[in-house]
Amino acid sequence: MEFQGFTLDRFQEESIEAVEKGNSVLVSSPTGSGKTLIADYIIDKYINMNKRVIYTAPIKALSNQKFKDFKEQYGEDKIGLITGDLVLNPEGQVLIMTTEVYRNMAIINDPVLDTVSYCIMDEIHFISDEERGYIWEESIMFSPAHIRFLFLSATIPNSDEFAAWVKKIKNHDVAVILHHKRPVPLERKFYDSELGITTLDMIGEKKNLDKYPDYGHARRGRHRSPRIAKPDYKELVRDIKDKLPCIYFVFSRVKTQEYAVDLSRNQDFINPEERKEIIRISGEEFRKISKEVIKLKSVTDLRQCLPRGIAFHNAGMLPDIKHVVEKLFAAGLIKVLFATETFAVGINMPAKTVCFDSLRKYTGTGFRWLTSKEYFQISGRAGRRGIDKKGLSIAVIHRPSAELDKIGEFTSRDVLPLKSQFQLTYNTALNMIHRHNEEEIRQILMMNLFTFQMLKGKKDSTRVLSSIKARFTKISKTLNRLSYVENGKLTRIGIFATKIFSNELEISQMFMGKFEQDLDEYTILLLIFALVYEPKRGTKLYNTYNVRKAQSITKSVYKNDVLKKGSWHNNLEAMTALVDPLYHQKHFIDVLKNTNMPEGDLIRLFMRVLDKLEQIDKALDYNEAQTSRVRNCKHLIKDSLSGIHIF
Repeated sequence: MEFQGFTLDRFQEESIEAVEKGNSVLVSSPTGSGKTLIADYIIDKYINMNKRVIYTAPIKALSNQKFKDFKEQYGEDKIGLITGDLVLNPEGQVLIMTTEVYRNMAIINDPVLDTVSYCIMDEIHFISDEERGYIWEESIMFSPAHIRFLFLSATIPNSDEFAAWVKKIKNHDVAVILHHKRPVPLERKFYDSELGITTLDMIGEKKNLDKYPDYGHARRGRHRSPRIAKPDYKELVRDIKDKLPCIYFVFSRVKTQEYAVDLSRNQDFINPEERKEIIRISGEEFRKISKEVIKLKSVTDLRQCLPRGIAFHNAGMLPDIKHVVEKLFAAGLIKVLFATETFAVGINMPAKTVCFDSLRKYTGTGFRWLTSKEYFQISGRAGRRGIDKKGLSIAVIHRPSAELDKIGEFTSRDVLPLKSQFQLTYNTALNMIHRHNEEEIRQILMMNLFTFQMLKGKKDSTRVLSSIKARFTKISKTLNRLSYVENGKLTRIGIFATKIFSNELEISQMFMGKFEQDLDEYTILLLIFALVYEPKRGTKLYNTYNVRKAQSITKSVYKNDVLKKGSWHNNLEAMTALVDPLYHQKHFIDVLKNTNMPEGDLIRLFMRVLDKLEQIDKALDYNEAQTSRVRNCKHLIKDSLSGIHIF
């Protein structure tokens, strides 16, 4: 069978056959094997039938990339984008959105879903994500019965279990299509400061030999390890000069930039013809960007690196600048790209070689080893179909501190099954009470993947089900105590909170609860910025303003039993550094001068605030004065971002 000029592999044909039967389909196959061609088939099929398809992605970068790709493929009028803070062509036949947005639509039974035939869920293994996995679970649980799914993922060891769960709760067949062969074989290697590119076994042997007798010590038999230098990324890049292009993954945005600039000082990977092309393409792209953006340090650093075939890519960069890097990389003009892991999820741009600067990552509270899913997701970018005979993945190892047995476990094969992260939120409970009777709620509480997995093979289901019901009962009591629910019905504040999909209690208390503060535009912005801001190590906010205002708001917060919980209100005074210039209609670049936050991080903070304001706007459909002030806040943010393309 052929489709879009490709002769389909057998697993692709089997997937399409299942689609034609009207089934949902779970496709589990290695990165780069052609899973998205099945999504293309579904889109092409239903566009021609004048029906709608939804494509969901775990991160905005992937949503934005698909929006661009599908517009070129199917025409701008047929494709829409909904990411919470951004809505483009919502009447399109193909709606691309983050999974959070789809979940929000499903839980409130948005009429848009009445016209949808298929929902494509890319990277379905995110259902195992500890923080956000429940969003995927609820997206499936609350979807209308007529919608079919295409689930796409790399290897899923318990794919049959997942499909059986979906079949049970949605009452239709789910075909499981497994494909294990990579189109380009992957060679997994490791890098040691003394051994160079080698195997884990060789590093293990060397580590055993590192201990030697310390004859100068009084106690016989005492051993000590020699000092072993940490591997130098520049040495590794030098050793793979014949295996470029390379994506060098670094779990630090700052380091991607530092490594690239440092390497560019004494390395050049480009011939004269390629350099001319880099200068031509980058020149055309940079001329489209404002002079203020061009002066940013990240941009000047990048422009220093590009003529040498070196670049960096991370979420702290502005979208326009990342686009320049992506365009040059796709053209084969970037030979060494230092990138964070989002490049492995959001953009389908493989290289001949992939390197890991480390196999440990910082999570915000400490360091942990990568999971097998993360390792193989990133390694999967090694090897270009139709170009390379094999892909090469190289992980840097510091021998003295390396837990070689642990590393061997997650780098040998992907054994991480999908695991439920179900958590019952206040928003979910409120929507269930608002839209379902007691019997329907009881059934919904048993529909989650957690219950399905816990009950597997067990005759006694009492304990599992009672724990879920106990959680719902506890939440219901809190909602009754706070007057969100009275006599089994939602009050005005309860209905308001159904439309706020995170921080629902805090925001509903600000706008509908007992909060002794006039909600003018400055106060609204300050409250929402403080609520969604996530402090990071090393972040500095310079000048603060209107401190008395912040202190007055803080006093009001402490008088409210809901708002005073947590630590978010500790951000109020600091956030005046961003809110004050924004409120006084300063441009984004001027706001940026008051912090050392990377520009991409500040953009993301702006967009998270805008997303919350959009939700509040829709929830305030009966309060004209507050709605007007919320919309003024939205305009202040959008005006500040004028000239900055947000994707």
